[in-house]
Amino acid sequence: MWKQAYQRWTAAFREAIACLGMALRDARHAGLWWRAALWCPVPTFAWLWLFYHYNDLVLKLAGRASLFAMSGGLSLMDGGLGMGGAGGPPGKGYADIVADLVRLLADIAKSVMELGPVLQLLLVALVLAGFFYVLLFAFANLTTVCLPLRWLFLRRAQRLAHTRYTGWQPRPLPALARRGAWQSARTMLKLLLSLLVPVWSLYVVVRFVLEFNVGLMYFLAAEGVLDQEQRRALMHAQRPAITMLGLILCVLMLIPFINLLMPALLCSSVCHLQRRGWIDPTRSPPAPAPALTA
Repeated sequence: MWKQAYQRWTAAFREAIACLGMALRDARHAGLWWRAALWCPVPTFAWLWLFYHYNDLVLKLAGRASLFAMSGGLSLMDGGLGMGGAGGPPGKGYADIVADLVRLLADIAKSVMELGPVLQLLLVALVLAGFFYVLLFAFANLTTVCLPLRWLFLRRAQRLAHTRYTGWQPRPLPALARRGAWQSARTMLKLLLSLLVPVWSLYVVVRFVLEFNVGLMYFLAAEGVLDQEQRRALMHAQRPAITMLGLILCVLMLIPFINLLMPALLCSSVCHLQRRGWIDPTRSPPAPAPALTA
């Protein structure tokens, strides 16, 4: 089982890297690169301003997210996920809370042999809080960047991707059972219950964040190409690749200058991922791609 999971996720990672490489190649054409470079700095600077001026609120959100990820539904017992109550005494700023936590860590370090597990848990909590702080920025920024992509970038990226696979033929997709009201309700109930399980809730939340924007663009890119059932079957088959693509895009979103191409990379990589999933290159060799203009 573990070997199969490893092979599945490594194959998904390779597929995501291949799609990003082709997206980087396509970004040079159809005006994708300069449109992306003009649009991407707008939401990036807006979110930098918000994170700077509302740093205490964002840090508290990151701390609450890390607490929920570690303890799952048990974190709801201390008063919920509100911004008050469990974060410290009323009127106490987050800087004071961090200072108290640092002093607490210094005291614990003096008796690390006796309190080693406690110190490890505190360090894990700090690392998770920092992780969610960065993840919140990347997710918020990438979500804002996605807002106009359907009209500014997606159609151009679809036309470019189509020229790469003109000679390939569609292959049948495995049909999924139709989902009724009971199946949808059961899926939602399983998701809510999984959020109550400590540690496992971290996996559920992080995977949702990584898949959200790629999945949204995935459905938009399938319009006019696949019907609803084919779209659902293909997305189910490619879900590991969607997760890995979302992970890589979130990392690239944090790299200066490279993140300027994020709108073009997101649209083009999703179009390539989708077409590589529902066409069969072994049945007909790809025709030579026509010349593309910048």
